[in-house]
Amino acid sequence: MTTQDISVAHQRLREGVDALNEGKLDKAAEAFSDAEVRFRLAGDYRHAGDSRMLLAEVQQQNNLIDSAIISYSRARNYYRQAEQPLSEAAATMALGHLERQRAHLDLAQQAYEEAGLLYQQQRSARGQGNVWLALGHLELQRGHISQAATYYQQAITAFQEAGEAITEADARRSYGDTRRLAQEFTAAEEAYRQALAVYEAQRDYYGAVDALNGLAQICLEQWRLSEAADLFGEVIRRSLELEYELGQADGSLGLAAVALANNQLEQALASAQRAQQVYEDQRNALGLAQALRLLGEINLRRGQLAYANSQVQRALRTYQALARRPGTAEAQLCLAEILRRRGQLERAAETFSAAQQQAHLSANALLPSQALLGLGDIHRQRGQLARAHALYEEAATLAAQLVEPFRSYAQAEVALRQARLAIARGALQLAWEQLNQARSCVESGPLHARLGPLLALVEGEWYLTLGEFWRAEGRFSEARQRAEAIQEPLLATEALLSLARTYLARSELEAASLTYTEAERQFQQLENPVGIAAATLGSAQVLIGQQRWSEAIERCEAALARFEQNEDLAGQAETLLALGLARRNNEQLSEAWTSFESALRLYQQQGQPLGESDARYERAGVLLAQGRLAEAASELQEAIRLVEGVRQTLPSPEQWTAPFMRQYAALYAQAAITELRRNQEQQARALLASYVRLAGPHELQEQLKAYEESIPTGGEHLSEEAISANKDLLKRLRQLRKDVAS
Repeated sequence: MTTQDISVAHQRLREGVDALNEGKLDKAAEAFSDAEVRFRLAGDYRHAGDSRMLLAEVQQQNNLIDSAIISYSRARNYYRQAEQPLSEAAATMALGHLERQRAHLDLAQQAYEEAGLLYQQQRSARGQGNVWLALGHLELQRGHISQAATYYQQAITAFQEAGEAITEADARRSYGDTRRLAQEFTAAEEAYRQALAVYEAQRDYYGAVDALNGLAQICLEQWRLSEAADLFGEVIRRSLELEYELGQADGSLGLAAVALANNQLEQALASAQRAQQVYEDQRNALGLAQALRLLGEINLRRGQLAYANSQVQRALRTYQALARRPGTAEAQLCLAEILRRRGQLERAAETFSAAQQQAHLSANALLPSQALLGLGDIHRQRGQLARAHALYEEAATLAAQLVEPFRSYAQAEVALRQARLAIARGALQLAWEQLNQARSCVESGPLHARLGPLLALVEGEWYLTLGEFWRAEGRFSEARQRAEAIQEPLLATEALLSLARTYLARSELEAASLTYTEAERQFQQLENPVGIAAATLGSAQVLIGQQRWSEAIERCEAALARFEQNEDLAGQAETLLALGLARRNNEQLSEAWTSFESALRLYQQQGQPLGESDARYERAGVLLAQGRLAEAASELQEAIRLVEGVRQTLPSPEQWTAPFMRQYAALYAQAAITELRRNQEQQARALLASYVRLAGPHELQEQLKAYEESIPTGGEHLSEEAISANKDLLKRLRQLRKDVAS
């Protein structure tokens, strides 16, 4: 090849560079390909390699990753033929970067290590630093935080030796990322500040923006929200000056996270959507995954489960495509909660477990305990209270190991779950102690206010169990107001449902009906099948109070189907109890007995003594209708024993015994009447005396009087013998009622 041909090759190479700088990618690719051929034919393999390297850059910009990999491989071969080891190493490094981009991490590592050997042979500290920096990124992607930190430290040392200040700052910033993920925030902040100082001194303004973003992330993860907002704002300000779109997106995403933590959901949504759009436009997959994950969390809070599910699933697919493990734990935790709320408990449990296993890759200190709490909630819903208790205890152990403010927040989350569990198990003293612990934690920090609605809700459940209906209503109303104030629609609707239960307990049927209807509508909007089932059951219980038996049966059956689909055993048990009551009053005694039997079995399985007591009381009603007095008396005695067992767990018995026991006046009255019918007057008097001693005579007298009024003492359908027996029973009942009054 002549000197003129070589000159043409160089001219074509320059034309390609000019076209590339002007953004004319097709023209650049054509020129580089032509130059490569000319140099190769002339035996100038070094310049042929340069041409192919530039062609690979064009192919990358066109997102032709496979073609770029081929080009870098050819360039590497040219440099090897030209005996240009440093250029060969650079091409090998570029190959590694593309393989890492394609999530082929083993191939990327192989390329980096090959480049490392070349740099080592050439004693290039700068090159070796680049290898270690790349290997650090690779191990971070794999989730090997400690190994990544080691590589970054080696890179820092190499860049110091080479006098490469900016790349040393890059390595320090990356080292800060590893310390932040390991929740070593002091070391992380020091690394970011050192990197920031170098960037600013060297006028690397883009690097300075990235270092500021790291500092802002630390403030966010330590709940220093005001500082975080200021720093993210500074990230956006500097990025706007630089027209650095990815920096703007990072700042917007950070502000979205701050807004979410401050319960400003609409602001959070808008900021996260802005970030998502930029990441999509810039084809930044990692940023997009992080934006989608945060959008999923925001929409979960808003109760938009379909949107949340789609966004988090997409985030997880992107993390998987990138073979990147950091970030997956947060996405899995969010997805698990979405699945739990939608009633997909098996998948939810698997996903909570996966999040817990990945928790060491998260800077979120609360994530491990929250994953355990999610698993505990699933077991509680399935009626596996002992397993739920064990998981809550494990979460409590993790919470105690945290630093403030995370420790008190996590302890409050755990205590509220434990209190709910204790209420269900009839351990009211323990529940009260756990509520006091939760209250102390919630009041210890301003950001703990997010737990305020749940605290008020569980306190209301405690008062409702005690029979303190007015206090319960007050706490439920407060829970609803506080939930609405911090934009927690699910908690607000749960509080509304609890208000309806309170109205029903006070026999305010119209108010209960309207409230259950509204709660059902809101649960439908929130895509919450268990909530819908609970509201449907409440409506059925109102219909029972209105003696509309057939309609009540229909609603109970609809609620039961939903509870069964969602593996909610407590809901199934309560529904079967209501269904049995409606069937019994509809003169379907056999079907009623089957329902009560199933309810009893479920309550026993869950260890819920008050539910079991209610089931036994209703079973006794069937037995009495069948004239099986001895069996009915046995059921009623067992029901009373269960109530007494719970009563003995009351805190401050002198304060709470009377309201608690007044709920069971009908039980004691029925038990006494049954004993009276069995001619066990002494036993009947003893039962009534024990109740009066605890709760006073008023409710008991009303129950006895109502029963007296229901006893027929005449009519064609009664025989003379039956009339005489009823009159005798009535006489003894009146005497019993007088004894109660005295």
